[in-house]
Amino acid sequence: MSKPDVLVVGAGVVGCAIAYRLARRGLSVVVLERSVPGSEASSAAAGMLAAQMESHEAGSSLSLAIASRDRFAQWAEDLRADTGIDVEYRRCGILNVAFTEEQARVAEHHAAMQSDRGLSAEPISASELRELEPAISEHAVSAIRFERDARVDPPKLLRALRIAAEHRGAQFLTGSVVRRLVVHEDRAEAIELEGGRRLSGGSIVIAAGPWSNLIPGVPLGPEDVRPARGQIVELLGPRPLIKRCIWGPGVYLSPRDDGRLLLGSTTEFVGFERLVTAGAVHDLLAAALALVPKLRELELTRSWAAFRPFTKDGRPRIGKSSVEGLLLATGHFRNGILLSPITAEMIESIVTNSPLPEGTESSVEA
Repeated sequence: MSKPDVLVVGAGVVGCAIAYRLARRGLSVVVLERSVPGSEASSAAAGMLAAQMESHEAGSSLSLAIASRDRFAQWAEDLRADTGIDVEYRRCGILNVAFTEEQARVAEHHAAMQSDRGLSAEPISASELRELEPAISEHAVSAIRFERDARVDPPKLLRALRIAAEHRGAQFLTGSVVRRLVVHEDRAEAIELEGGRRLSGGSIVIAAGPWSNLIPGVPLGPEDVRPARGQIVELLGPRPLIKRCIWGPGVYLSPRDDGRLLLGSTTEFVGFERLVTAGAVHDLLAAALALVPKLRELELTRSWAAFRPFTKDGRPRIGKSSVEGLLLATGHFRNGILLSPITAEMIESIVTNSPLPEGTESSVEA
């Protein structure tokens, strides 16, 4: 194999997005994946594009999230044109529901911070809430409506990204177990696989999620990126019970067009222990039933656990590292789906020595 322009380690949504973006630019790309693309947290995610709902402070993180969310409509259109796949991008909005006056005050403060910056964050009354979503519990006292937040279907997004990237010339090498990053004179020289085979690239991008800092030679400490287990429960009804994503105490609900409803998600620091626990399923179901009582009529179809890459400061690691030629695209925690378009665009800018997307300069690692 000839040396590609870019070698990407990891074929989750971030790695596939980078491959797609670079291949569209005409660069040669090889993606290394130990299993199959999207087999970890990416395809197991709930798919909410909760740029405003999950941003409680002003600053670069909020700006990055909004910039990425607002790229999804065009991205979904491009992917449909390239592959014929509808990734179920739906600008359905997200409702943050309060059951107590204290919860309502906290939510209203959150909304005011965003409204002050020109973002749509609308407080609505209990009666207005139930007009929008009649299935919401009568005990809800108010909500905040983030009408520009959205959702996608992660497995469909992953499939579309991989197919589109391959159509553009990117190569995916599955079953590639990475042994180490080979560094020579402070420059990333190659990726060494089990068995001793070495692959090199003009640039090497680490997009291996919570496994990123487990690759010897990658300049990330043991606490820089940690696995955070999230558990999700799936319910199924004959038709969608709710139209919007809904966030309430202890749970969020993410609907699908076919009547499925995802309940998530826990955050547990248990290393790489992949378990679905009775306690988590109980807590998610109890919180969901308190939020939408009619859920008790739906079928419980399955549950699963996956690992998200958590960083202590809550900021993803995107950009150049201390090793020349080595780029990082990891640490997105619960926002890997949301931040995949802007991450891919930022990596493309760095690889091609082009200007960074507006407003992302402060989010790039040095």
